[in-house]
Order: sequence, then structure tokens, then C-alpha cells
Amino acid sequence: MVDFLAGAYDAVARFNGGSNAGHTVVLAGKKYTFHLVPSGALKGKELLIGAGVVLDPEVLAEELRILPTAARKRIVVDGRCTLVTPLEKEFDDLLERMRGSSAIGTTKRGIGPSYAMRALRLSPRVSDLINGFDLNDLETFYKSVGISSKGLDGWAGSTIRLLKGLAGDVASRIESISEGGGSILFEGSQGTLLDLLHGSYPYVTSSHTITSYVPAALGIPPSLAGEPLGVAKCYTTRVGSGPFPTELKDGDGDSIRKLGNEFGSTTGRPRRVGWLDLVALKYAVRLNGVKKVAVTKLDVLSKVKGLKVCTAYRDNGRETDRFQGSLPHLEAVEPVYESLDPLYGADFDGPLPRKAKEFIDYLERELGVQVVLVSHGDERSSTTQLGR
Repeated sequence: MVDFLAGAYDAVARFNGGSNAGHTVVLAGKKYTFHLVPSGALKGKELLIGAGVVLDPEVLAEELRILPTAARKRIVVDGRCTLVTPLEKEFDDLLERMRGSSAIGTTKRGIGPSYAMRALRLSPRVSDLINGFDLNDLETFYKSVGISSKGLDGWAGSTIRLLKGLAGDVASRIESISEGGGSILFEGSQGTLLDLLHGSYPYVTSSHTITSYVPAALGIPPSLAGEPLGVAKCYTTRVGSGPFPTELKDGDGDSIRKLGNEFGSTTGRPRRVGWLDLVALKYAVRLNGVKKVAVTKLDVLSKVKGLKVCTAYRDNGRETDRFQGSLPHLEAVEPVYESLDPLYGADFDGPLPRKAKEFIDYLERELGVQVVLVSHGDERSSTTQLGR
């Protein structure tokens, strides 16, 4: 969706997360997966990586190599970004092993430890490392938990060489573009239920994923954040551990996973899949202040013979459609389903088929939003804008 929309903007700014995100764009049959570089890269837009992102320079270097030269020259990395060192990756793996059967299912990319080291004031930021940051305190901490810092000097040297020409002030750049009459598209990573404060803790990511974090993470006034666009699949997915009320562990789940290519872009792990959860989706809509939504992967449902949506939870003997009250014990709720007219056999080669329109109308009524975009295939061209 970011790739599709980016044409109307002057810049795309990533505001949170790290290389645990995997944003895939398919263009002319070729697949590009971005973990750090904003997804406007293939549209020739200015690419901004904000201070709220934890930056793995090794991943960034890999992504820069696949970009055209012109795109590489249009990237600005905020000097306040926390850096992910090799030590955080080792620590991430150690923590997951320590948790044993209670492992969260992180990507082991060092994201959580990097945010933690930032809070402990031990991590180097981009500007710090360029200006001679002393890594001794960080090395001492990791030595205390049995992690060797051997090779860190080499990592620091290559990172400085990579970032010297990219580091800048993203907040000031955003304000400058805006003051000049330009526009910026803000790109997040991870879904609402992975938000550190408001998601299904402890099975969450290490940053804030909701729209109110955009100005805080980028260092801009809230007035520049603009109007949010929610992006939701027409079914539910999750990578890693955690509660999942509508999870399908049967043939329908296997079919949706295969048809939707639901395998993590970062880890390759099979995603858990389930019917659309309107209880959780209403919570996400409210929490993010969303009025407009893009619905993706409708083509997958056209190949599945059934169609259900979860409209409520049965929680401790009572029925509720309020997600927040069930959040502390989400693993114990039972989904209450409504069966809908399946999209099976719908043809997306021409105008949006009637079955799809009826499904979209249903979602708008239930969620109180306007669906403005629908995707029905991997390619950029497989997206329909609704004139509503």
C-alpha cells in the first residue's frame, strides 16, 4: 500500500521498529523486500528513516545494494536512530532461549535489546558513533551476561563509513518539505496488537506501532502527522507466539496460508492465520483514530469456499464485542462467528465483483469506516481505488 500511494507524495518516512519488519513490493514479477528502507524506494521518492527506528547497519547496507544509484542518493538516516550492534542480536537469541516454552517468538534481529539499551543509555546512536562514541560501557554490560564483544571495533568502523554520508536531521527535513508545500507519507511497521503498551503483552514488539507515535518518533509536531490510513487484510494473521482467538488450525487455515503466501518476510516462518477478527479490528480502528481503510488480499478469499468473521468474544460466560476488557486474558476467549456469503469464484480481472462489493459494504457498516482501497493480488496494478 505504501508503494501504491507513494506516487502522490514527495517523501516517505519510516517512523518505528527495525529490521524485524518485512515490507514486500512486487513489481513486474520481481519481489523486493524492505526491512529498513521505506517502501517508496521504487517510486523514486526521498526516503527518510526517523529517530524512532532502531537501525541495523548491516541490513541497511544489503538493501542499499539492490537500489538504483539515484534512490541511494535520496536517503536520510536520522542521527538520533539507535544502532543495532551484533551484541544485541546475540542477546536477543539468549533471551529467547532463557524463556524456554514461554518464548515470545521474536525475529532475533536484536530489536528489543536495542530499545532496552537505549533506555539504559548504553547504546550508540548514529551521530554518537560517527563522533567517536565510547563503546566500553556497552561491552562491559554484555560481558556480564557472557556475550563477547570481539569484532565490535570492525563493526563500528564499517558502520561509520556507511552512515557518514547518510546521517541527517529527519525532523527538520520533514518540516522543510511541509513548509515548501510538499507532502510526506509516514510508514509504520507491525500491527496495532503488537504495540508495546496497547497490544497483547508480552507477545508484542519493542516499539509503539500506533498512529499517535508518529510525531513523537519523528520529532515533529502532531499537526504535521496528517490523516491515518488503516491497512487490514481480509483475514487475520500473526507471526510468533501469543493469543489468537480466530486462529484456524484446519484445512481452511492451510489453504489461506498457501494462497496468501503467508510466510514471514523477515524470518520465513509460516504465519498463523485465522478468520477476520472484527472485535480486534474495531479496537485498532478506535485506537488509531482511523476513518479510512485499505483492505488487502481479497483475491485469497475468492479461492476459499467458506467465509466467516468474528463479531464478538464469549468471555467467561458472557458475550462481548469490547476488545479491551478481554485483552488481559485473550487466550481464554472463544470467538463468536457470523457466516457471510463466500467470495469463492469472484473474478478480479475486471471491475470489482459484486461479492467483493457486498463484503466491503459489510465491513464499512461494522467498523464505521470508509474503505478507499482494495488490493486483490501481489502486483502494484492489482489495487482498486474506490470512488466513495
